[in-house]
Amino acid sequence: MIDIKILKRRHNYYNKSGFYGYLAKNIIKIIIILSISIAAFVILQKWVIDLDVVFSSFFKNMANELVFVLFTISESFLGLIPPDFFIIWARKFQYPWAIITLLAFLSYTGGIVSYFIGKRIRRINRLNCYLTAKFSDHFSKIKKWGALFIIVAALFPLPYSTICIVSGILKYPFKIFTIIGLSRITRFYLYALVLYGLLK
Repeated sequence: MIDIKILKRRHNYYNKSGFYGYLAKNIIKIIIILSISIAAFVILQKWVIDLDVVFSSFFKNMANELVFVLFTISESFLGLIPPDFFIIWARKFQYPWAIITLLAFLSYTGGIVSYFIGKRIRRINRLNCYLTAKFSDHFSKIKKWGALFIIVAALFPLPYSTICIVSGILKYPFKIFTIIGLSRITRFYLYALVLYGLLK
């Protein structure tokens, strides 16, 4: 049964600590980014160039298996390549949604790998100190907002792998991390719906 008092306390805490403002700012940011992306996609697709060809050309000389390996490495080490490239690449398959599902689970797995990288970094004092200083903002937000911040990172265009590494360094409870990390899978379906709608 839901305890209303606990919910009120949490609401007050998130309100005072600035979480709602941070969330609103990121929602506005993603709306602006998506609006600009939609306009750019529509203009390019209609009057300039076939975007499927452009994005496919990034991977045309690579075996499919190698692309999956590259994607997993990217999602495990600081998110080096935007996942949107891989979402568009998935369109070339007969069953693109099956590939989206695979990409989503590989990204989820990459987040778990990043978490364990963070746990390992925790033991390397110099590197730990460097990353703690470099990503101090992420450290403070995870300490303040915990699960909600990790979910926002999984869904929004934030450096998800980096935040997973920080979670590992902070020894965020692993069981909770694996559950809330599933929100990463949702991102792939939502973005695929938007991108595939634009590229029709």
